[in-house]
Amino acid sequence: MNSKTTDIGSFGYQLKSVTILTCMGLLAFWATFHSPFLYDDAHAIVENPYIQHLSDFQKNVGIGNIFNRSVLLLTFAVNREIGGLDVFGYHLTNVLIHILTGVVWYFLVSELLRLEPAANQLKRLPLICASIHLLNPLTVETVTYISSRSSGLATFFYLLAFYIFCRLVRPRKENLAWAGKLLFIAGISGFLFLAAGTKEIVVTFPLMAIIYIWLITPPDERKSLRTKIGAILLPLLFYLCYRYIEQGNIFSLNADPVSGETSRFLYFLSQIKVVVHYYLLKLFLPFNLNFEPDIRLPSGFIDGQLICAIGILAVGAIIVPRQKSPILIFAVLWFFITLFPSSSFIPLKQIATEHRTYLPGLGFSLALGWMFLSACRAQALATGLLLAFLSLTFLLTVNRSLDYRSEVTLWKDTAEKSPNKSLVHNNLATAYMDTKMLEEAKAELAITLQLNPAQSDAYANLGHIHFRQKHWEQAIEEFGHAIALGSNKPDTYYFTGLAQSKQKAYGEAIPFLQKAVSMRSHKADYHFDLGNAFRQVGSFDEALQEYRQTLAIKPRHPQAQNNIGVIFWNLKAYERAEVEFNKALDIQQNLPEIHQNLATLHLKNNRYANAIPHLDQVLKLQPGNTTAQKLLDHALGQMKKGPS
Repeated sequence: MNSKTTDIGSFGYQLKSVTILTCMGLLAFWATFHSPFLYDDAHAIVENPYIQHLSDFQKNVGIGNIFNRSVLLLTFAVNREIGGLDVFGYHLTNVLIHILTGVVWYFLVSELLRLEPAANQLKRLPLICASIHLLNPLTVETVTYISSRSSGLATFFYLLAFYIFCRLVRPRKENLAWAGKLLFIAGISGFLFLAAGTKEIVVTFPLMAIIYIWLITPPDERKSLRTKIGAILLPLLFYLCYRYIEQGNIFSLNADPVSGETSRFLYFLSQIKVVVHYYLLKLFLPFNLNFEPDIRLPSGFIDGQLICAIGILAVGAIIVPRQKSPILIFAVLWFFITLFPSSSFIPLKQIATEHRTYLPGLGFSLALGWMFLSACRAQALATGLLLAFLSLTFLLTVNRSLDYRSEVTLWKDTAEKSPNKSLVHNNLATAYMDTKMLEEAKAELAITLQLNPAQSDAYANLGHIHFRQKHWEQAIEEFGHAIALGSNKPDTYYFTGLAQSKQKAYGEAIPFLQKAVSMRSHKADYHFDLGNAFRQVGSFDEALQEYRQTLAIKPRHPQAQNNIGVIFWNLKAYERAEVEFNKALDIQQNLPEIHQNLATLHLKNNRYANAIPHLDQVLKLQPGNTTAQKLLDHALGQMKKGPS
């Protein structure tokens, strides 16, 4: 193929294409920028102690710890360092990653045209494929749901590595110098390292690299590829060995939230259904997308949808090779191979989720773009069909993005589409609770427990509702049900202890609060309330320890500092108590209990003039505080009497 075709036009054409792609991405996802943190964003970003300060990132995580997704966490840490918890910066990053992925895919498809003998007919393919990807409604979850950044970022690095690889193995009249080869290899390795630190989809890279080399090599030269193929497979072997040594297995077996332990075999059968009846169907007809699809494990081979899916795949396996198009073959293999890690015999908690299609969906865009240009001989017809498809997907993408504008809208939409999934109703209840719609939350929790009486999270949520309504007994009862069913969430233990403290059952509260602290030791409030319980039962040493731990986590915690003063007061160490009260006052000037404690201390030492300003401040903050009023009257009366 000549270089003119390979370059796909001039620099001006490429710049125009990149500009078009950028505008497409921004317009399609304009509704995304102000979507709030959703679902897993709470513990992945908002409450994640490892990303709160960029300066501590290396100490807490370390960029070298790639299989803990350290690169992904680093991007969150940078977002938080720059903009705090303002969602705009997080969404802007996700959208830019999506656009850049589309741009890299444009250039990679330009390179893939070398596979096709009749590439002149496909010169518009890069722009078409990148446009299909950018406007694909199935990408909304990856782009709009901040925690799904892992799929987008890993795909971006994956594509960069693959593009460099394609440039490295280009057929050349003269061999590339060793220095140049090493530079290319370093680039490939670097981007794969970054991809591995984001999401372990890099495991498929060697297989796709081998397929590309095989397809681009003339048939009569393929016998000489054994050495190259071996060299490409070597990193995959090292990776698998590393995972086995480090973890004892290559991939972990997770429990399905509905059905319990997931059989590898049944999971594999379910994925045949998912790939055909959900992923491929939604890629062609992206309607009724679902954040939590209700797809259950088949009981065996005797399953209508499974048999149908196998039949469709078999027909596709016959038809695709007959087209004799290397690009089409590459596109189909790209889709299935990159989908393989999550849709094979490796069970994951969710049987189906849309963000898994982000990388495989590129293969779909390549195949669909090829079909538009190859199947339609009339250019006008092909252009019309393409524009209609892109217009439809654009509108669907914008509309789908609007579903993410709040927790309630997202989970209401999901509940309508998965009405028999207890997890969905529980999450909708949680969203209602966050917006103080407690009666609506109770109704959803009733549905949850009707669908799954063993749903511990539903009982925990009922406990939280009763806690907010100050129904302490009912709260303790519901939390108890949750714990009995295996709930192991720190908040369940914490609020159980807190509800018992509200009933002044401090001794009973302590074990629950201790359990919560042991599970989430970085929470200042957990230590503070445990300290309060210890103080109430007279365990002053333990209380002091918890208050000091509170201040270690949150140095400006006035209540903890004040309560240290209260303990010294109880120990009759009045001078030390005064010091601690003043420290608390330095932290927060507008807490009435600090002023009242200082006033009481001054009154005890007959320092009436010192007490009066503090009592005035208490009454300013709490006009109805009768105790403070009596103390003030007493102080003023003593001042009038003068020295005795």
